[in-house]
Amino acid sequence: MDQKDEVKSKVDLVEVIASYIPLKKMGRNFAGLCPFHSEKTPSFMVSAERQAFKCFGCNESGDVYTFLEKMEGWDFREALEEMAKKAGVVLADFKPSGVQKNKEKLIEINKKALQFYKYLLNKHPIGETARKYLISRGVTQEFWEKFDLGYAPAGWENLSKFLKKRGYDLADMATAGLMIARLMVPRVQASGGQGRDTKGPGFSEGGYYDRFRNRIIFPLKDGRGTVLGFSGRTIDDAQKEAPLRSKSFEGQAKYINSPETSIYNKGSLLFGLDVARGAIRDKKETVLVEGEFDVISAHKAGVFNVVASKGTALTERQVVILSRLAEKVVLCFDTDLAGDAAARRGIELLDLAGLDICVVRLGKHKDPDDFAQKDPAGFKKAISNALNVYDYFLESATARYDPKTADGKKKIGQEILPVLARISDDLVRAHYTDKLARVLDLEVTLVAAAVDKKMGSLFTTLQTGGVGASVKSKLSLEEYFLALFISQDEIVTSFVVDVKPGDFENEKAASFWKWLRDIIRASQARTGHRLGEKPKSLKRLLEKLPGDLGSFVDHLYLANISPAFGEKEFWAQEVAKIAQRIKKESLKRQLFEVSRRLKTAQAEKNMRKMTILTKRFDQIAKYLKS
Repeated sequence: MDQKDEVKSKVDLVEVIASYIPLKKMGRNFAGLCPFHSEKTPSFMVSAERQAFKCFGCNESGDVYTFLEKMEGWDFREALEEMAKKAGVVLADFKPSGVQKNKEKLIEINKKALQFYKYLLNKHPIGETARKYLISRGVTQEFWEKFDLGYAPAGWENLSKFLKKRGYDLADMATAGLMIARLMVPRVQASGGQGRDTKGPGFSEGGYYDRFRNRIIFPLKDGRGTVLGFSGRTIDDAQKEAPLRSKSFEGQAKYINSPETSIYNKGSLLFGLDVARGAIRDKKETVLVEGEFDVISAHKAGVFNVVASKGTALTERQVVILSRLAEKVVLCFDTDLAGDAAARRGIELLDLAGLDICVVRLGKHKDPDDFAQKDPAGFKKAISNALNVYDYFLESATARYDPKTADGKKKIGQEILPVLARISDDLVRAHYTDKLARVLDLEVTLVAAAVDKKMGSLFTTLQTGGVGASVKSKLSLEEYFLALFISQDEIVTSFVVDVKPGDFENEKAASFWKWLRDIIRASQARTGHRLGEKPKSLKRLLEKLPGDLGSFVDHLYLANISPAFGEKEFWAQEVAKIAQRIKKESLKRQLFEVSRRLKTAQAEKNMRKMTILTKRFDQIAKYLKS
């Protein structure tokens, strides 16, 4: 029995599901209202014997891992680890190493630090200033407790003294990002000529001081609520305590965050996700804002599926998280997206992830926090009426430039054509190309040609050597799949059986995929390996590459695959997703061809052909639907 089955055998699926929804005994099974679709009569059944569930309303089914993946938006590894903890099973692949033990120590330190910050905000007299500040921002105790806000008091060693008394080492506190090493500088002479030893970092003789001082503390958590870092907002002129402060000193910033650590990476987190996860899952929609106060005010206004990116520059990791939980992302930024390059890059990543994207217009309000505080009903209505992002770009450009003039047409084109060129879906791109043509009162063929010229690369751009040299490579979906597949140092064979050469429309792509599959299978037949076992060296395989495929494979190697896919987990998800899209496109082409032949048979009144082709059409359509 492998550990996946061992864990599953020690976990009661009925107990796990009952922690999410009420279940009622019905014969030898349990029944409840399906958590994956709306229903009034229970059609969701759970078998204690088989440790499986199935909804006879929406056909969702699976085991404990499938349930947690769908309910929590976790991947398989996260579900396995969570259930292993519950079952008391130490996973062989995840035994705490020195690195893992260190991570657990940092998480423990952060947890204790949050307890300290929360106590001061909620119960200690020293937190009165912070409480008054939050109330002045419209944040009541109900909401600062909901998001576990805290307060870091003024002073250099408050947190360090608290943690030291609980047995934690200063060096570990610094590794967690909670302390900063003091500068080793000479003592400062007082006006009387005698040396004085102040508490400030610029006057110390070594040691550490608290990073967060006189700040509202926002814990930065992952989706499961684990505290990985902190963000602190200054209150008033809180940093006057720092002597001889230079303008470049970090304390001058309105917000400061934990530094990058082994557990905290800013680009991997979305503030408020642990609180909003359930609402996002229910609505299949995420409202994305920039800052912590935007999130809290949105919740106060009754919008619960909201998280913050802490800046408009969305990362690949954040997009992966969003794509697991939602089908639609509503952008609610105070930044002018039309002129923000970082925001545009984030929108491109969301589009590539297959998410619907809309934009909320804030009107006279400076940011979502202001909008939600002053007009909660209007804020909710604006979210409901959010504009499709590409309509937003068109609307923004035509509001600033006159589409009736030659110069206006030129400026609108310069702004919108690159946006349209990066739309991954051909039909969506065609729709907005036609719309732009109508806005500019130009022939659609002319605008379509201009879009084609801008399509330097849908997925990647590689800068090659040489002065000013640049190679741009437009990849089709099939080429992207192959480029992604061979981006690993070793070939992972678990996807070999999922896509067949016949599913490729590009002849070169089909030939390369057939060659790659055949050589892997031949090698496995000789060594006795099954599919998905020991990976094969890509370098060694390509030594046998036929000459006529050389330039095509070189073309694939020019693709600069996102660094996020260097992690096997994200890579595997992307490969599986693209493989599914290729299969779907193949089936659509087959349907079209069968439909064409069926029309011919009908015109010829060939009943035998019509019967065969109708049956074939139904088979393909059923497969496509599944």
